[in-house]
Amino acid sequence: MPIPRRDPLVLPLGAPEAPLDRVGGKAASLAALATAGLPVPTGFDLTTAAYRRFVAENDLAAAILDATSVADKSDPGSLDRAAATIHALFEGGGMPPDIATAIREAYAGLGEDDPAVAVRSSATAEDLPDLSFAGQQDTYLNMRGEAALLDAVQRCWASLWTARAIGYRLRMGIDQHTVAMGVVVQVLVPAEVSGVLFTANPTTGDRSELVVNASFGLGEAIVSGQVTPDTYTVDRASLATKAVTLGAKEAMIVASDGQGTTTAAVAEARRGERALSDPLLRELATLALCVEQQFGVPQDVEWAVANGRLWLLQCRPITSLLPAPLPDVRWEPAEPGTQWVRRQVVENMPEPLSPLFDELYLREGLDRSSDAMQDAMGVPRRVRKVIDRPLFATVNGYAYMRASLNLRWWTVPLVVGAMLTGVPAMFRKGISYWRDDGLPAYLATVRHWKQLDATRASDELLLRGVRELAWADATYWFAATLAIGAAKVADDVFSRFLSIAAPGRNLSSGLYLRGFPSKTLEAQAELEAIAGRTGESEALQALMAATPAHRLREALASISEGRATLEALQQYLDRFGHQIYTLDFAEPTQADEPLPVLLSLKALSRDLGRSIRDRQDDLAREREQLVEQTARSFDPLRRKLFRSLLALAQRFGPNREEALFYVGAAWPTLRRLATVLGQRLADAGSLASADDVFYLKSTELAEASAARTDGRALPHLARLASERRALRQARKRLHPPAAVPPTMRWKLGPIDLSGRETQRRNTSDAMTLRGFAVSPGRVTAPASVILSPADFSNMEPGTILVCPTTTPAWTPLFAQARGLVTDIGGVLAHGSIVAREYGIPAVMGTGSATQRVAQGQQLTVDGDAGTVTVAT
Repeated sequence: MPIPRRDPLVLPLGAPEAPLDRVGGKAASLAALATAGLPVPTGFDLTTAAYRRFVAENDLAAAILDATSVADKSDPGSLDRAAATIHALFEGGGMPPDIATAIREAYAGLGEDDPAVAVRSSATAEDLPDLSFAGQQDTYLNMRGEAALLDAVQRCWASLWTARAIGYRLRMGIDQHTVAMGVVVQVLVPAEVSGVLFTANPTTGDRSELVVNASFGLGEAIVSGQVTPDTYTVDRASLATKAVTLGAKEAMIVASDGQGTTTAAVAEARRGERALSDPLLRELATLALCVEQQFGVPQDVEWAVANGRLWLLQCRPITSLLPAPLPDVRWEPAEPGTQWVRRQVVENMPEPLSPLFDELYLREGLDRSSDAMQDAMGVPRRVRKVIDRPLFATVNGYAYMRASLNLRWWTVPLVVGAMLTGVPAMFRKGISYWRDDGLPAYLATVRHWKQLDATRASDELLLRGVRELAWADATYWFAATLAIGAAKVADDVFSRFLSIAAPGRNLSSGLYLRGFPSKTLEAQAELEAIAGRTGESEALQALMAATPAHRLREALASISEGRATLEALQQYLDRFGHQIYTLDFAEPTQADEPLPVLLSLKALSRDLGRSIRDRQDDLAREREQLVEQTARSFDPLRRKLFRSLLALAQRFGPNREEALFYVGAAWPTLRRLATVLGQRLADAGSLASADDVFYLKSTELAEASAARTDGRALPHLARLASERRALRQARKRLHPPAAVPPTMRWKLGPIDLSGRETQRRNTSDAMTLRGFAVSPGRVTAPASVILSPADFSNMEPGTILVCPTTTPAWTPLFAQARGLVTDIGGVLAHGSIVAREYGIPAVMGTGSATQRVAQGQQLTVDGDAGTVTVAT
């Protein structure tokens, strides 16, 4: 559609009417700097209206749509083809006369005849707080004359569609057809020295340091990686230089005599000199801090020095800046003299906990539920005193289970007796208690609170609902542990038998527990069915291929063929969407954040492959064949024992996934009640946002509610929530040890229980990580390192999934994985069971894989030996 003529084509650099949607991110930032009186080279902006006019008058929109609709972020070839097609369109397009005239007039207004200028792209989706697009589009330096300038502008527009830019937008979920390109034209600074300054340390996240890269000549040498620059670290408070690392600075980029730039050698005598003196460094740091103050967030600033004067060339927020490092972190027991391990329910809490979850679930709920379970199982009161309370606590925000026992000589017979009677009781009564009592009671509580009209409920009732739902899930957890425990004991006994009766034959228990139905795999089968139906419509297939996953539901609603798919997807989420990514209810459930489901649906719509049902049937046949082969290899006595122990493992093993499926079933309702309460408190001025509710404790929430009733705000609670949120984010950079103190060995008297830990203790420099062999096979492939749901879009098909742990909500990623490696977990962890059903090798419980492995790094996973080899 033609752009209305009233939209300006050119604006002076720094014009107040230069917002991001009109001039792009780079130009909008420069306008803010110029308006603030900071030293910015003079120039002008070519607005996005000019870009859109060029596209419209050359009738390029449909062809661009066609080219990008077949681009796949995981296929570099498709990105290159799309980029080449679009670049040819721009090269063949004619510059509208009125745009050419506007550019010529603005260029003439720069002063001297044919001044050398820098022509920089300025896209509407770049230089944003969460999206930098640094280096995705083009810059042309030392352009002289109208013809060269017009050609550079057209090439800048085309650079909106480089392969890198198209791929980046696909990965970040940006609609390709909403972006446009502005262009910044500035008088070229003939830089003697130039570089980049970060107002926070980009490597460590330390906000007390500024980091400067500097080299001779124009800054493109540093930005493009053609030179090793000097690196200066500056203290923010004093502006003193803390460290200097001289780079080689062997070459520099300088303006050519004609158009463009050329590379020149730096004289050997200058290479060892500092590019920046301390006075200039201090002046630059002062300017950079002014830039940061202007925008309110840490900045990445490009700068240049000419004739002793500093110029600011561009700035952008530092994206993906790590939280500031925590000082003096120590892994010390929650109580002096005690010991703690990361196992049991803690396996489902890979990240530091939110304060409300810590209080209501970890500390209150689990202690209450432990008592309820022990009452049901008839555990004597005297035995319970062997374990002090609380059963669970946090160290640096991470959850741990108490491992130290309050043993006395007279308690030993009690403990031994309880163990001897407890295991049979678990098999005899535990399953029925879980299935007939714990689960129905839990689901009844969820139904009760689900019926509540949260918008009409009092603050007090909402908070009570949050507490009761947290307690209900914790109570269900200990009921579920009886089913999980029975499965684990049966598996342990069977595994021990195989290791003794069939040594050296690599017969793991997991080989005999594959091919059984489960709720998790039922969910995957339903997703495959939805994907299969999308193949019945060409329009639907095209939409699925072209639409970013995070916009998929909106796109499906926009066409008639997509509405049935959208309805089926909603039914899927209604049934399975309670599944958790992590147990902390501050984090979204699958229904709240269905991105992994949508990513999987897109992948399945491209290539369904073999269905999960067919794979299960194959695994079941292989399992039964192996059972018969193994049985025949034993003598009659061992054969009978083999079949008895196998029957026990197969009877109780599938209960584990069934029990875990319902963990977190209360969270959609709990989160709804909590966020309604949070929104009320935010409206009253006691919280900054609704989800701050998870960063206060229940007494603080009650206090805020009472103040709201009185018409008062408690802004100190908003500050407290913000501080706790920031602390939790910073703690996510920590890597919790398997035990606290880290050097302790978990023992029960003389019995070493360290083998029961769910994290192996690998050395920091080992290139082969040991873990638990949980799913057989061997594979070599690149890694996709996924730390949390926020990283799910980084999962590349055909890679090895490396993550802290998995829960049922992670299952859609398994369809794209060739192997699995985790920090936490063992043979009966969720990931091990699902990996076996998908037939992919898996090693769990490495303790440090997410710290040691980088995205795309080559790994070899040996699911028989329990090792992960990291390529150097």
